[in-house]
Amino acid sequence: MEYIGLDLGKTSSQICILSEDGVFVERRIKTERESFAQLFGQRPKALILVEASTESEWVARSLEALGHEVIVADPNFAPMYATRCKKIKTERARRPRIM
Repeated sequence: MEYIGLDLGKTSSQICILSEDGVFVERRIKTERESFAQLFGQRPKALILVEASTESEWVARSLEALGHEVIVADPNFAPMYATRCKKIKTERARRPRIM
């Protein structure tokens, strides 16, 4: 199964494809139904991650209609998708004493 990430824009979208063979491909296409149908209609079933945006609903429906599995991820709720570890600095930097 291929893994695909989509960064949708109003006029063009960036696509990253990781094939079963480990080949990584990046492309930019127009954000139009015809462009998505042309590119994804020929591809084998893939797991596609799409960032939630204005265009994500119609894009997700179009890709699902082509037989792909689509996940629409909300970037404002990242903990739902992965765990993050942020180092918290607890000590203040000490100032040198002036005598």
